[in-house]
Amino acid sequence: MIEVGHKGTYVVVLGLYDDPDQPIRFQRVPLDHRFDDSPAMRQMMVDYQNELKLLDLEGLGLSGTPHPRGQFAGSEACADCHTEATEVFLASESLVKADPPRQYDPECLSCHVVGWNPQEYFPYASGYKSLTQTPHLTGNGCENCHGPAAEHVAVESGEKEVSEAEQEALRAALHLEVLENEGNKPGQRLGRVVDNCLECHDTDNSPDFDFQEYWNREVKHEGRY
Repeated sequence: MIEVGHKGTYVVVLGLYDDPDQPIRFQRVPLDHRFDDSPAMRQMMVDYQNELKLLDLEGLGLSGTPHPRGQFAGSEACADCHTEATEVFLASESLVKADPPRQYDPECLSCHVVGWNPQEYFPYASGYKSLTQTPHLTGNGCENCHGPAAEHVAVESGEKEVSEAEQEALRAALHLEVLENEGNKPGQRLGRVVDNCLECHDTDNSPDFDFQEYWNREVKHEGRY
């Protein structure tokens, strides 16, 4: 048996040689962008996305589950105070512009909208439902890393009054800080930030993910993100 890789992402070239020392040789080849997409497979993907659109989330049996930490507010609610970080999230990739479009695919929605479980592909009760129902939750947003922030937003905006201790507790629950030498390579410490990153940047979606390399591309301010 020859293991060709995870989810059929590799093919194997097998060679038989008139060589008593090494009669069988093989090479595992990744099906990357060096190879054109198969028209037949691409059409299957289009048909699959159309089927998901017809079924809708309800037809797939996906209903909202309450998040243990509260409700989602959407990235625009964060913009007044966190301007630099918001600019990063507002530039996130749109599923509508994918080829084919994938705004109905739970496996894609789980990381590209706000308020979904990224590993189990289901929405939270206050998370994204559709482009028309929840337009404020489209795109990858602040709360996908920091957690639901509706109560924090209500307190900071003056809509809700709480004690100073409760206000600080809400801030602390959303706070993420990069540890010194934090990363996902041997010898680097794996901290809360990387744990969050790996929810979406997993072996299926980002096999070459390197926290330090990716982090240097993004907005960094006072060790917070």
